[in-house]
Amino acid sequence: MTVGTALTGRAALVTGASGGIGQAITRRLAAEGANLALGYGANAEDFDEMLAVNLRAPFLLAQRAVPAMRERGFGRILFISSVAAFTGGIVGPHYAASKAGLHGLTHFLAPRLARSGITVNALAPALITETGMLPGDPEELRQQVPVGRLGQPGEVADLAVAILSNPYLTNQVISLDGGMYPVSA
Repeated sequence: MTVGTALTGRAALVTGASGGIGQAITRRLAAEGANLALGYGANAEDFDEMLAVNLRAPFLLAQRAVPAMRERGFGRILFISSVAAFTGGIVGPHYAASKAGLHGLTHFLAPRLARSGITVNALAPALITETGMLPGDPEELRQQVPVGRLGQPGEVADLAVAILSNPYLTNQVISLDGGMYPVSA
């Protein structure tokens, strides 16, 4: 455990912690000294289930966690989205819509919670290995990425910890996609 980081002793709830990005973020948070509560579950197969897992659950978790964060005068909410929210993706409209909903939730909550010491951001990765979400042959996909390779779950975790450690960063959706989809405000 790294002693004295901004996350030492802080509680972190990570959903989807059983693999890929969630697992990498969990490991990084543990290394930074965070106290972890982990959740995982099966993936959504229809529109309603996808919205329930990717949008409703984060909303309900935030709603439940915010009062204690306000009481402490400190909190960090980081929603894990996807570039599919910007592009429509290839998984389907249910996935893209659920992730775009997280962006709306981010922009709704952030200005309302900022003065309470709570930051709210979203991280939107794309083409990350070991996630089970690559839409085709990894070699062909790698050739489409400007940096010339696919992303690693650890790189998502690195950025997640940086976002969670920064008390001035709020109300942002940050894309992590190797330069594939430039996003402007």
